[in-house]
Amino acid sequence: MPIHKATRNIFFIRHGESESNVLENLAAGYNHDAPLTEKGRLQATYLGERFKREKINIDLLFTSRLSRAMETAKILLQASGNKSVPTKRSVKLNELQIPKWRGKERSKMMTPDVQASWGKNGKYYSPSDGESEYEMQRRFADYIDKEIIFNDDIRKIKKNLNIAVVVHGWALRCYFQSILEYDQSFIKKMAMDNTSISQFQYNNDGWKLIRINDSSHLESIDSKSRRYK
Repeated sequence: MPIHKATRNIFFIRHGESESNVLENLAAGYNHDAPLTEKGRLQATYLGERFKREKINIDLLFTSRLSRAMETAKILLQASGNKSVPTKRSVKLNELQIPKWRGKERSKMMTPDVQASWGKNGKYYSPSDGESEYEMQRRFADYIDKEIIFNDDIRKIKKNLNIAVVVHGWALRCYFQSILEYDQSFIKKMAMDNTSISQFQYNNDGWKLIRINDSSHLESIDSKSRRYK
């Protein structure tokens, strides 16, 4: 393994609420590139204000190519006071897509046969015309490895870096299963709130989990974020 000069603090962040997120009866929203709702923009603002309170200065930023992730990242930078942050965007960080499910009722897509096949084959199952969770997991992991973990320019930097990766809930659950090596059944069981922070560190010792699905900055505006009532 290459020698890493310093630690990378990697903040994996799910985007704010999008117009598709509010259509919970659908297997997938009508628009695969759904923008943020007003609530989603407010969530992103609260996220940025939290970074500012915690004095987290972002050194590098990565996002998917979907508008809800890019807009969340933009608001995060504005609200946190981070300026001129080097940013990369890639389709390899996009959410899992199943085109034939768009705009369709969840109950009609998740038939008993689909559920049985998915249960049997797990993350290797490819629903309809979409990619499997494994395929998404690999493209996501390959990009993070190339651009962050084993990137020679980053690896040689001697100071600790704060890196924000603003992407999507399903993609994050699949990726975390890969690096934490927990049972793949937890991909569907794990909660991943809008604008939640999942923080990891990476250095010569490998991966270290710091926190996961932390959305406490939303407690005043979103009852779903209040874990204890």
